[in-house]
Amino acid sequence: MNTTSTTTIPQNKTIIAWLLLCLLATMWGSSFLIMKKALVAFTPIQIGALRIMSAGLVFLPWLISRRKEYPKEKTRYFVASGFLGYLLPAFLFAWAGTRVNSSLIGALNSVTPLFVLIVGALFFQQIIKRWQVIGLVLGFVGSIVLILSASKDGLSFNNPYALLVVLSALMYGFNVNITGKHLKTINPVLLSAWTLCSVAILAGVLLFSTDFLTRINSGTITPLLLVILLGAINSGIAAIIFNYILQIASPVFASSVTYLIPVVATLMGFIDGEPISFLHYFGMSIILVGVYLINKK
Repeated sequence: MNTTSTTTIPQNKTIIAWLLLCLLATMWGSSFLIMKKALVAFTPIQIGALRIMSAGLVFLPWLISRRKEYPKEKTRYFVASGFLGYLLPAFLFAWAGTRVNSSLIGALNSVTPLFVLIVGALFFQQIIKRWQVIGLVLGFVGSIVLILSASKDGLSFNNPYALLVVLSALMYGFNVNITGKHLKTINPVLLSAWTLCSVAILAGVLLFSTDFLTRINSGTITPLLLVILLGAINSGIAAIIFNYILQIASPVFASSVTYLIPVVATLMGFIDGEPISFLHYFGMSIILVGVYLINKK
């Protein structure tokens, strides 16, 4: 395996990249729990569609004011990124949430960096270092340890709905590489705007073709607001942060955020009153070592 570096982060941006990675993990780490709470009032299709439509609306002012700067030659990449990175995973995660607990979804999602690595090597001529492979494996192992220590049922693939999460991770693998190769030079805010808005209209059509409006009542206001915030913040604002990390770091480093998501879920559980065992600390330590190796110069 070639040992030429492709993930070295400029020294003056290293701290920024790590801080943003932790912020992104916090935002995305809460997404699964929010979706689970919203499923009591809305269907997976409605949650996914409302999430993406809300994210698109956040960027509407930028879309209108900077419409003359739109790079038409990048349209196919915006659409591909919109579908693979946002719209389809939003539906798949919400659907998986009906049969898979949120902590297990977070663990399964941690295979994303592996797909980023594999897809990048096979289709995008990405060159990786040996210790990055070790870091990716350690991060995945650490995620499994966290789930085995938190779930009564352990990690089981008997539930076919778990495959929906793995499929989403594969889509993320393609999206990260597409963005990193073809859209990296575009302003993060505009990139997020054009990408999300490319699928937001379709999401809106799907949403209002269901019984969404008839489900809104005094008892569903809280789940409704949660999904809107999920779209605006956890998808919209988070997209800007993720795209910026891609620009100052690398696809593999940016995707390593999925290894930190189970850590966030564990800490959130602790704040909510759940105990933390030695295995939790052990799993989190393995993850942090893995992420360090991924970013090692």
